Amino acid sequence: MEVRVGPLRSAGARVRATAEVRIPDGRARELWFEVDAADADRVTPHGDPFVFAPLMLALAGGHDLVVTGATLDPVLVERLAEFVRVWSAWFGYPEVRIAAETRPAVAPRPGTVVAFSGGVDAAFSAWRHTRGDAAADRRVDAAMMLHGLDVPLSDPAAFARASTRARRMTDDLGIPLVAVATNTWQLPLVTGHFTGMGVAAGLQLLAGGSGTGLVPSTAAYRDLVVPMNSSPVSDWMLGGSDFAIVHDGASADRFTKIAALADWPEALASVRVCLRHAGHDDNCGRCTKCMMTLTALHVLGVHAPGFADRPDATAIDRWARTLPRSAYYLQEGAVLARAARARGVDEAWVATLERRIRRARVKAGVRAAAPEVSARVARLHRRASTWNARRRRSG
Repeated sequence: MEVRVGPLRSAGARVRATAEVRIPDGRARELWFEVDAADADRVTPHGDPFVFAPLMLALAGGHDLVVTGATLDPVLVERLAEFVRVWSAWFGYPEVRIAAETRPAVAPRPGTVVAFSGGVDAAFSAWRHTRGDAAADRRVDAAMMLHGLDVPLSDPAAFARASTRARRMTDDLGIPLVAVATNTWQLPLVTGHFTGMGVAAGLQLLAGGSGTGLVPSTAAYRDLVVPMNSSPVSDWMLGGSDFAIVHDGASADRFTKIAALADWPEALASVRVCLRHAGHDDNCGRCTKCMMTLTALHVLGVHAPGFADRPDATAIDRWARTLPRSAYYLQEGAVLARAARARGVDEAWVATLERRIRRARVKAGVRAAAPEVSARVARLHRRASTWNARRRRSG
């Protein structure tokens, strides 16, 4: 598989960086990133942003990757070789190699850009490096918001609304928001394994103006779940000598982050955690991510104007019965239950959530220890459920 990086092109008020991705079957796809012309000086002239999506395609197809037309950072190439080994161990991909012309390794320039979706993790990272406990650690001089990830390229009006909402927070912190549009997620990627790589690619694009990119953490060190597509185990491997990638904020769990943001009015009014809202620019107040955030706010006794609804304990109890059984959501649910107990909250939903988590983990343990027995029990359960349903319908 080959990636041929092209020159930076200007088109009116926009600047586009492009590459041609040639798949072994002969098909060619254009991969591009685009920013406002006012942010053109932040764009790197190197090929580093263009290695990530093709690498995901190469992993999925078992092909080695060749990058031409621009240089790669030698340390990035070295680290990506280790990253490939991690993805092979975690997700079963074949180990592939990257061939490219490299440039001399240099120290990173000052300045930091933080990936900023407008959600809790991003808001916390931006806040802690400007007003929180890490304000003296590094100078955050930009926030990067991707168009094409959770808000589709086909809906520029929705992205304008979502970025306006995000910009209220970054403006309040004195950080410029740089919108990066990309067609990366229109490529035939294994998206569940790529999100962290895609965010790193957007940050790497802005290496012309900063020397470090912050990827806001998803899970805390205490509650780390692996494998995960963005993790302190692997994110640092997506950076090089002249642009480091830092997995940021993992010393705090999600409840701790929300508790910190509860003292920041603009975050309460503007944070956007929802991936289910039809307009892509608000919180639906019903999906898992919304309910996890609203439950944390309920424990804290805080109302967030950014959510139209404020569920009571009964509504939270109904939601707790449906918590998804993935390892990540079970762990985040455990964080919520632990925080509620620590704060003396003794409402029914806490026990419901704990019971849901306990049962799901027992089932996961049985599946792992005895997969054949587990599958047989699941089949019997489905048959019993079907028989009971027929019996009820027949009167």
